Amino acid sequence: MQVLLLPGMDGTGELFAPLLQSLPSHLQPKVIRYPLDQAWGYEELLSLVEASAPTEPFIVLGESFSGPLAISLAAKRPPKLQGVILCASFIKFPLRVPKKWRSFLRPWMFRFQPLWPLSFFLLGRHAFGDLGRMLRKSVKSVSPEAFAARAKGVAVVDVTSELQNCSVPVLYLQAANDLVIHRSCWELIRSVRPDAQMKLISGPHLVLQVSPSVAASHLSEFCIQVEKSRS
Repeated sequence: MQVLLLPGMDGTGELFAPLLQSLPSHLQPKVIRYPLDQAWGYEELLSLVEASAPTEPFIVLGESFSGPLAISLAAKRPPKLQGVILCASFIKFPLRVPKKWRSFLRPWMFRFQPLWPLSFFLLGRHAFGDLGRMLRKSVKSVSPEAFAARAKGVAVVDVTSELQNCSVPVLYLQAANDLVIHRSCWELIRSVRPDAQMKLISGPHLVLQVSPSVAASHLSEFCIQVEKSRS
């Protein structure tokens, strides 16, 4: 089965490297990469994702920022889509920030200097090794304008109805030590889709990078379940 991988907010797809090395051979990954310098929000990115949907049976994995994209794609019911995986993600704005502050997002706010605090926030103790260097390289390659557009999309996103219209199985991968996405995000998803599964993985927000083998195992098990339900 093919696995359509939608990256986090950096959009480079480079951070999927640890997961790709851990995926079993029966899964064929396809990494989507977002433009580095285009001020695209969810609407434009959804068009890109739709155009990239495989013509063979597939599941879609939305990491963090891309969870709403995965759900929006599923709501359109592409004929070969078999399941959705959301990793450390959300269906509504996930941060506890007053709404009035969300309208003040500007590109200059995303000139991350220095990058060490961001790395630690996303990776915890893993921020000071190879994963930290990979993250900082990816972030530096994306324009502040692109980050700002994506952040503005997150600030107003609400794909509750799309999740209700999603007809395929849903798996949620929750990072146990996530400093970005509160567990209430999963609770909201479960309230909308009581049949959704959840797997808790030890690690920080970027849990696919820190615990790729565990994540790959859950991904593989989900795909096997989906295939059995089709047969």
